[in-house]
Amino acid sequence: MTFYLLVLVKVLIGLVMVVVSLNITGRTQFSQMTVIDLVGNFIIGGVIGGVLYNNDISLWRYIIVLLFCLSIMGIANYITRNCATIRHASIGKPIPIIENGRFLVESFQKYKSKLDICDIATNLRQHGIFGFDDIQFAQLEPSGQLSVIKGEEEHPTRFVVFQGELLKYELEVGDLKEDWVLSEITHALGQFDLKDIFLAEWCYNHMTVIMMDGRIIKGPLRPERSVNAQGILNSKYANDISNSRWLRTEKRYFH
Repeated sequence: MTFYLLVLVKVLIGLVMVVVSLNITGRTQFSQMTVIDLVGNFIIGGVIGGVLYNNDISLWRYIIVLLFCLSIMGIANYITRNCATIRHASIGKPIPIIENGRFLVESFQKYKSKLDICDIATNLRQHGIFGFDDIQFAQLEPSGQLSVIKGEEEHPTRFVVFQGELLKYELEVGDLKEDWVLSEITHALGQFDLKDIFLAEWCYNHMTVIMMDGRIIKGPLRPERSVNAQGILNSKYANDISNSRWLRTEKRYFH
């Protein structure tokens, strides 16, 4: 009887500690978990399972080991959130599939192990889309979900500043220069201090800025500039994009 009571206590301790940890980190849904969370949960499950039937390990040692594992997971998640290089190495990066109405065949060549055309078609059907002809933008997110924009009225956006700091990785993959970003923010705000900006987002033809005090400021319309998901699209495809849009327009007209 004592053995089963001890097992019950260990299970309850493990359950409470894991639930508290998930609530603190905000990973309460499976879709919110990263690779680090999944691997860490396997390790914690192994620790709990290994201790349940081992009476040689005291409850205090059991609790200390669980705290140690949960702390390692927390530190690893903190590092991945604050270091773009480690984040993209451990969690992954969005993979562009369609950019400015152009199907990016080169993405399939570069990410052969991650992209499957049948899976993409299934994801599109789940969005109520049964063809590629009217898609403006599509990319596969690190979570495995597919983000899609239809038509030519809407365009993907890109964060360029967060909590007073330029997001250099975002600028790099979006092929955006720091001077250009600062110039566009100036057009939106006038004179400004970067430290006063909580978030700045380039929205295809204007800059939207959220200040530290919560104000949302939409800048004036500016020359259109697409943000590219991975830097794959560049100027040599400009004519192809224009031609593809013209063909789609003609197709609708003659149809």
